[in-house]
Amino acid sequence: MVVIGCDGDKSIVADFLNLKRIKTFPLCEVRGLTNYPYGHSFAHEFTSFKKDNILVGRIPIDNKLVYWFCTQQYILKDERIWKDPKVIQHNTLELLSNYPQGIQEMIKTTETKSLSFKRLRYRAPWDLITGTFSRGTVIVAGDAKHVMGPFLGQGGSAALEDAVVLARNMAQLGLDHVGDAFNLFVRQRRIRVIRVSLQTYLIGMLSSNPSRLKKFICILLMIILFRNQKSHMDYDCGAL
Repeated sequence: MVVIGCDGDKSIVADFLNLKRIKTFPLCEVRGLTNYPYGHSFAHEFTSFKKDNILVGRIPIDNKLVYWFCTQQYILKDERIWKDPKVIQHNTLELLSNYPQGIQEMIKTTETKSLSFKRLRYRAPWDLITGTFSRGTVIVAGDAKHVMGPFLGQGGSAALEDAVVLARNMAQLGLDHVGDAFNLFVRQRRIRVIRVSLQTYLIGMLSSNPSRLKKFICILLMIILFRNQKSHMDYDCGAL
């Protein structure tokens, strides 16, 4: 039997492989979709606004539908209230009361059924260095392996890269050697996911209102390791 665990940040396959627990940023995020029946005037590009440690991002999906998110400091409270879309909408509007009118209108007219609230989670980059991500014919990939914050927008891309590399290895080595294909996959993907996860982690920590010392360390590491801050987009995992 072959098991490929792509079951997200609460993966039971990751638990079977005894991977270390997922950690949480001191941040949370509200996400939603807003439909403009007569079309919107936004450029088809990602736009972000940051004020008072609150980050709002927006990207059009097509000429009428817009995806947006609001990242903020997490304040401990009863998370059950965040399961009600109307409460999510009301709290977000209150939080952004001093933001431009266009952003407030976008949230006010959002499709409430699309609203969600989530703590931002990550697998620590140092856990990716030593983690055992396969055992025999069992393996994890995608968020089950390397869930990361949304700060680079590379979580989905990294999962697709996993799929390409894993499928290629299995096709080349065959199902009779699936364990070897899995071990090769882990070796081939380790450096890539460590770098992307580390860069995402550093940006997430800088967005979390850290102490001066932590902020200095994060900035120093960004300068040393990620001088080209767009290098993560130049990666090529090869053909299928």
